[in-house]
Amino acid sequence: MRIVRTVSLFLTFSLAAVEPALSQHPQQSRLLANPHSLINLLKQTPGSHAALPSRGNQSSNSAHNAVSMGLAKTKIYRFASADYPGASTSIVFDKNTSTAVGAFVFSSGLANAFTFKGGNYEILSVPGSVAALIGGINTSGEMVGGYGDPSNNVHGFVDNAGTITSFDFPGGSDTIAYEVNDSGEIVGNYEDAASNSHGFLDNAGVFTSIDYPGTTTGTTATGIDSAGDIVGGWLDATNVQHGFLLSNGIFTPLDFPLATSTTAAGINDDGEISGSFIDASNMGHGFIYASGTWSQIDVAGASGTELAQIKNNHNVTGTYEDSLNMETHGLTGH
Repeated sequence: MRIVRTVSLFLTFSLAAVEPALSQHPQQSRLLANPHSLINLLKQTPGSHAALPSRGNQSSNSAHNAVSMGLAKTKIYRFASADYPGASTSIVFDKNTSTAVGAFVFSSGLANAFTFKGGNYEILSVPGSVAALIGGINTSGEMVGGYGDPSNNVHGFVDNAGTITSFDFPGGSDTIAYEVNDSGEIVGNYEDAASNSHGFLDNAGVFTSIDYPGTTTGTTATGIDSAGDIVGGWLDATNVQHGFLLSNGIFTPLDFPLATSTTAAGINDDGEISGSFIDASNMGHGFIYASGTWSQIDVAGASGTELAQIKNNHNVTGTYEDSLNMETHGLTGH
């Protein structure tokens, strides 16, 4: 069931200013880079919604070191905010040519899945859920995501033309689907009995676990293109996050120059990779990696930017935190 709300809050703004969305409040940050934070938004466990670390001080100039040293470029996007009315946090995970999808959070701390199309917000109600998020949508409108049940278990789901099917990684727990390509291949993450995160690929019901070589404690698969190339993040032995590209069975690490943490989130059919990184001042930024070149992406005036998917039309999605009220907003960019 979808609950429809017609609004006109998809506000386009120039790169000179960021306008806060309606009724937003301080909330969690780095939601896209931490799979545990998203799982917690789908659970009713008391105390599971503690705030994540701050994105840092906007006044720091360390964010520009890689650019000033010639190790990265800057890339300019025109952004629009997407905030569900009255929500404390909004995230846009993905967008096809007409529909943006994601999640928002009221003061209860539990996520609600939404779509945004033609000026209408719709809440997607997943049967048997207490909370849900939509992680991905492909060209035909097939959607994937995750939901929490009343027993605090998290499951993946597929919404195909309004028919919702639940699934779990075999033998795993707390499964979330993050993206689906136009062939119906799904990537996401699941947790094992020790609460370690693993990525997965679901190809027509055939599941494959994904672990970056040398780690079995923290891998997440978040993006997949039409050729089956996969991107995501992994934790090393010191608990530092890195991005990765998995292509033709070969893993390639991805680390933004001089960053203390990097997460790859999306990939399009041109091989452009989107994601986010943390600089030495603990401030978050988006990035695009294309043809061997890194580009830093920031919403002007924001104290932190995270990118999710990048599409074949080069548009991006994600979230940002404004510097005035430290409010978290969904975003699309072109």
